[in-house]
Amino acid sequence: MPSSDGDRPGEDSPHRGVASAPADLLEAAATRICGLEASSAARLVLAQVLTATLRAFTRTGSVRDPLPDTAPDSAEEALAVLAGIDQLRSSLAAMDAAWQVAAEERIRQDDARRDVRPDEHGRGANGEIALARRVSPASASFSLASARRLVQHMPGAVDGLWQGRVTAQQAATVAGALSTASPETCRRIDELLRDSPHLLTGKGHRRLRQDIDEMVQQLEPETSRERAERAARGRHVSMTPSADGMARVTAVLRAIDAVGLMKQLNADARSLRAGGAKTSAPALEADLLVEAVVHGGRSRHGSRPRPTPAIDVGLVITDTALLGPEDDTESARLEGYGVLPAHIVRDTLLGRPPGHLRHDEDEGEHPDEEVTAAFRRLYRNPDTRELVAMESRARAFPTGLARMIRWRDSTCRTPWCNARIQQSDHVLPHHRGGPTSYANGQGLCVRCNLLKEHGLWILAPLTTEPTTDFTTEQARDDVPTHGDGTGPGSAPSAWSWTSPHGARGISWTPPVLAPPASAPPSDPSPPGLSRPDPSPRSPSPQTPSPSTPPPPESPPPETPPGELAA
Repeated sequence: MPSSDGDRPGEDSPHRGVASAPADLLEAAATRICGLEASSAARLVLAQVLTATLRAFTRTGSVRDPLPDTAPDSAEEALAVLAGIDQLRSSLAAMDAAWQVAAEERIRQDDARRDVRPDEHGRGANGEIALARRVSPASASFSLASARRLVQHMPGAVDGLWQGRVTAQQAATVAGALSTASPETCRRIDELLRDSPHLLTGKGHRRLRQDIDEMVQQLEPETSRERAERAARGRHVSMTPSADGMARVTAVLRAIDAVGLMKQLNADARSLRAGGAKTSAPALEADLLVEAVVHGGRSRHGSRPRPTPAIDVGLVITDTALLGPEDDTESARLEGYGVLPAHIVRDTLLGRPPGHLRHDEDEGEHPDEEVTAAFRRLYRNPDTRELVAMESRARAFPTGLARMIRWRDSTCRTPWCNARIQQSDHVLPHHRGGPTSYANGQGLCVRCNLLKEHGLWILAPLTTEPTTDFTTEQARDDVPTHGDGTGPGSAPSAWSWTSPHGARGISWTPPVLAPPASAPPSDPSPPGLSRPDPSPRSPSPQTPSPSTPPPPESPPPETPPGELAA
């Protein structure tokens, strides 16, 4: 009989391999499910899942022999299991789409019963669905729009998903390609795909996307110019952190501009290679792009070249990592990026190339040699390694305090959200007595900040170590009021989020820098800094609160290591 702790049937631990389970476990699992005390609607959902599972592993379309017809411990068995899992994923995707639409509609109806303004009905549904599905609000928004399109206008695609004929990726590709199409076009393409299933057979998402785009163009030629104009308004540039101090910059441009840009970069890189450059052509293209934009580019709306800017980004690093003996074990935190090795910061400020090796120091000058930087002084608590906080009586967060919160949180603090921080928010609202403090502040994106004010969202600090199965007893109603980083007023280790209809999540309060694994205990005396701010234009990000003594202009030599922001 399977244990009642939620482990998978036939497994002694969650880490057991793929060994066969005793035959009677299937019957025992079915008995447990049939014995559940639940409403008829809940039992129907479980029955649908079991039906989808049975179909996926007994009518598997992408293998010759389904699981029951394979020999134990054979390669055919392994492939049948993988194919069955993939087909089950398609069926569950159909259920997921239907229930996303159902959840949005039920939340909308509940808003109407609560006398919410008609134009506000269902406004918070996306955020609650995101929390329940453990995805970011942006991802939930796209997923809900696709689900709505499939369920309301493409029943053939939903049926294909349920039967396993259409993969989850294919359904997402079709729904995404039809995001700007009319409901009538969606229905016509759905009928075409249902009547001609070979149009989906063996096609990856890129080829399928091209086919759908071509169909839309044929069915809606009169809206082609409008679609093109709407798409052009959505051009943008974004950055995604990568590993080892690198990042991917993505630009959504007009196709003609993008092709011209790549051809020019490629031609210039080939010219440099022909002139003797040893750097690879793709790396040269990246360098040329940075050079054109940051150092020598001209404004599209004017003829004057842009000045070379100073580095004015949030960078938190220990003074020992920046100025002391080189230690490759330390890390720094870069605003808008995250954690990166501290030696990359040191090499960049010294004009060394990325990935600089010590034995390369005599190779001569490098294009990165001229670097301008502005250092701002920040202080950390020697025990918690958090930035020293401050409090304000103002309604809005002062610039320095907002910057500290932004550097601490790095990304939006809503559970599962990965968006850039754009607004500073009071965890406990200001109109309910929430202080404008480091402890009661959090960085949010615009979407999540507006969502938090819609409906009865509950945010509470956790009094015990948070887990995914936290209980309400772990959350307390009081909020730290001073947030000096040294005692009861410091920011809680995590905040629990509960949506108006019961979806829950946890948001950790991230440390500014994690302590080194072998670091000795910190000296309790106030930490210091080693560089003043040479730029008179940049105000200090911290204004000490009345209860905190102002930091010295020049820390004494015996001051223990502190945190430095650049």
